[in-house]
Amino acid sequence: MANEDQTGNFTAELVGGAWRMHFGVLSDYAVRLLERGYICVPLRAGGKHLDLAAMEYEPLHLRTLRKDLKELAFASITFQLAQKPPGGADIARWFRGFTGNVGIVGGFSNLMILDFDDDAGYRAWLAGHKAIANATPTAKTPSGFHVYLRTREPMVSSSLHFGLRRVGHVKALGGYVVGSPSSLSDGSSYSWVESQSPFDVEPQLVDSLGSLSLRPVSMLKQHYDRLLKRGFFERQ
Repeated sequence: MANEDQTGNFTAELVGGAWRMHFGVLSDYAVRLLERGYICVPLRAGGKHLDLAAMEYEPLHLRTLRKDLKELAFASITFQLAQKPPGGADIARWFRGFTGNVGIVGGFSNLMILDFDDDAGYRAWLAGHKAIANATPTAKTPSGFHVYLRTREPMVSSSLHFGLRRVGHVKALGGYVVGSPSSLSDGSSYSWVESQSPFDVEPQLVDSLGSLSLRPVSMLKQHYDRLLKRGFFERQ
């Protein structure tokens, strides 16, 4: 199935879940996603890391080779973008002539992305939540799935547990995911599930992770902490 959309000088075809760009207009794609309520950020070619230089930040972590600086920069920049979003001109400037990958920021307008690490975890959860899963933007990743939702209240990025198993991560405030159309250095790629791109459906509104039978921490750990009458951290 192929859908075609044209807006001004932007033309793209949705073929098998992947947006095929014409005229090399990654910037137009990113701007159009912004109009749909998604903030795109440039990622380094073949990888998952923010391309800070393309966003006009000094990449201190590359100069110092310090992982703590990388994690601080990525979390703080994505948090700030979700709170004070860039305009279309900023997005266009970041992506003009850019040939790397595309990231999508969590937390903007309460966007929550369920990042399932593998097919098994996603399929196990999907069995009881097909109605919402089939009606919201979803992307196939090299090993799992990304499910895009919006929450009533702000969410913080965390781990993702289903039953007794850790199945991935929640990407919300302070986080981002690799988006379509992106490809990794090993040749694997990200693509929208057919008829479930942000241009086809809106993110479904949910109350919380609990309403989806999901948790930020494992059920066993939460019960154990309660038994010992000690607090627990939701982000792990």
